[in-house]
Amino acid sequence: MKPGAKRIAILGAGPAGLTIARLLMEQSDHSVTLFEKTHRVGGKSLSVRQGEDLIEFGTCYTILSHRRVMDWMREQGITIQQIVPHKIDGIPARDFFNSGPGAPLAVQGISYVLSRRKLLKALNSDTPPQKALEEAATPAVDWLRARNLGKIEKMMMRTVTGMGYGDLKTVPIVHAMRWVDMDLILSGTLNKIYMPVEGWSEFWERLAKDMDVRLETHVRHIDRSGDQHMVVLDDGTEETFDALICAMPVDRFSALLEPTESERVVGDSIHWGGYATTLISSEDWFEEQIEYYSETCLPGVEPGLLMSARREGYDAGLGGHLYIANQLPGDYTGPELIEILREEVTRRGGSINAVIQQEVWEYFPEYDPGAIRKGLIARMRQMQGERQTWYTGASFSHESVANICIHNEALVPQMLKALG
Repeated sequence: MKPGAKRIAILGAGPAGLTIARLLMEQSDHSVTLFEKTHRVGGKSLSVRQGEDLIEFGTCYTILSHRRVMDWMREQGITIQQIVPHKIDGIPARDFFNSGPGAPLAVQGISYVLSRRKLLKALNSDTPPQKALEEAATPAVDWLRARNLGKIEKMMMRTVTGMGYGDLKTVPIVHAMRWVDMDLILSGTLNKIYMPVEGWSEFWERLAKDMDVRLETHVRHIDRSGDQHMVVLDDGTEETFDALICAMPVDRFSALLEPTESERVVGDSIHWGGYATTLISSEDWFEEQIEYYSETCLPGVEPGLLMSARREGYDAGLGGHLYIANQLPGDYTGPELIEILREEVTRRGGSINAVIQQEVWEYFPEYDPGAIRKGLIARMRQMQGERQTWYTGASFSHESVANICIHNEALVPQMLKALG
């Protein structure tokens, strides 16, 4: 270590942990160590090779807001390929968005972006006005309909519910606003949507190659009572650090140490949803690359139904054409979701020859509306740096890699200033 450098421990080597580690390495001489309990980096990014086809079970796309991530991809030799325009109910996505009521899509887009900017600016205050807190907690569909943004609602059916980011009937509008910005609107309408040819898992592995990542390492306890933080591993090993970064769910982080009041409040104010991706084979299903189904993305949607599917390739040994099918699991088990999926594929004109692999993710941390009204978002911002601990990941930004990286780009300078 160089003179004056600090030791920083990051708990979690998913996209949040890896991107903040990379930013710290680019901007400082501090020593960074990542602790990851699983056997791989990348978290909910999971690329699996099936014959000649690379299947993405988690993170899929990059859009215009993934600027820093796409820069890193190019630097790491990852090829970025534009995807074929997708369809919703068999029609181009842009036509589906335009089928919503109200003013032209461009007019609604401008109105939405201006309203979004105004609300997020108010929420960025240390003491946001109660009116802004009430607005932020409003269910997305109520907020949109009060402003006659029917075409934006259609877009959010695809980009929010269809991607597992909450039911528009209940999800607070602030969640939708974090993801649906001008970059996303332009990406969706102009099809500026890309996938890494070598896969997300390969990208994260390349990004992590120069990092000190401890895979399959379980942290048993963290002691923050002294001048330095002691991290105790399952095997009894003890290591001391000058700062901690929580890149894991806050409630699980809090179980490792004596939590602060803010850590307890945040952990209690977040409800995790789920997202199921299942690889199946079929000889008689659709031929387009991607299909979305609007009826299963409507506000108040029942869990378990097939929301979308992506055609991935062909393998005769696995039973035909390969498809990734996406469902919101609700309280269903994996086997129950597969039975529902069989019925859904049949209803959509196909039949399943084989179920090859299924992943059911803990996904999308949703804030309790009552906690939002009580100032949760300001508290989450103000707790950064308490006890030399910083926080990142989906809970503090959004589930998308782009949002996580943007959050980290703003957080790292604050952290470096505090560390001196």
